[in-house]
Amino acid sequence: MMKTIIKVNNFFRTFGVYISGLAIFAMMWIIVIDVFMRNIFNKPLVGTYEIVQYYLMPLAIFPALAFAYWSGVLPRLSELISKLPESVQRFHRWLILLIELLIFTLMTYYGFLFAISGLQESMAIPVGGKLLLVWPVYFLVPIGFFFVLVEVIFRLLKQSTAKGEVNV
Repeated sequence: MMKTIIKVNNFFRTFGVYISGLAIFAMMWIIVIDVFMRNIFNKPLVGTYEIVQYYLMPLAIFPALAFAYWSGVLPRLSELISKLPESVQRFHRWLILLIELLIFTLMTYYGFLFAISGLQESMAIPVGGKLLLVWPVYFLVPIGFFFVLVEVIFRLLKQSTAKGEVNV
């Protein structure tokens, strides 16, 4: 059962990285085409700024959050903790993981409430005289934080079964 959960988590982590990569690639091309059109034909693409800001930037950031947490590129306190006695190190590792659990649970919850309010209000932005819905993108926030929360839970499980150090 646990192996299946880990495989599913690995799939979603990798899938999020690909989604983020595609968003960055699309962002690059839209900006290049916009600059080309602006400088050569004096006709910029309509809504480039809004599409990049409201769609592509969230798509570039939130799907890859779990990978960023898992890979260890986010700041950690291990340099400070490693100088302390072993019993204090163990306590601080647990404390940090529990604080992360609380923070990412709250961020998932309140991100979901924000996304629901965007859905209820049918949040949209004006682009070229038309309204583009942005509320679907708001759901990336709680989804991204949820997968970080899953990574924190896995790290807590690993910490509870490990006899030695688990990096925090």
